[in-house]
Amino acid sequence: MTANGKPSILRKGVRLAVVLLVLAGLLVGFRLWKTSLENAPVDASYRDFLEYVTAQSPAARLYLGRYYQRYARDTVAARHFYQVCSSVTHLADRDGVDLRGSAWHTMTDACRRPMTDDEIHILP
Repeated sequence: MTANGKPSILRKGVRLAVVLLVLAGLLVGFRLWKTSLENAPVDASYRDFLEYVTAQSPAARLYLGRYYQRYARDTVAARHFYQVCSSVTHLADRDGVDLRGSAWHTMTDACRRPMTDDEIHILP
């Protein structure tokens, strides 16, 4: 402390540095946690839906095989699910698979979105 009772500038600087380091650590930790969640495999019900569709549609099976090969994994990452789901659903429709009549009709409707022919085949 200085003669007038105020903390020194050095102590204020150290406190500020500690606060900034803690905040930076929290931000880095949050980012790592978020990335691990995005790369985590999809839940079992979503995986089962993809397996059902690919069992019915050769084009969807080929697309999912290309996905697994590209990302060197045997599951779909959570961050890629919507794109993969939309693509395999459209490919199954092209193959004449009636997904609306299956037990998966709700999931099928959730995966439907407007896609061009080029977008269907693009991997995420």
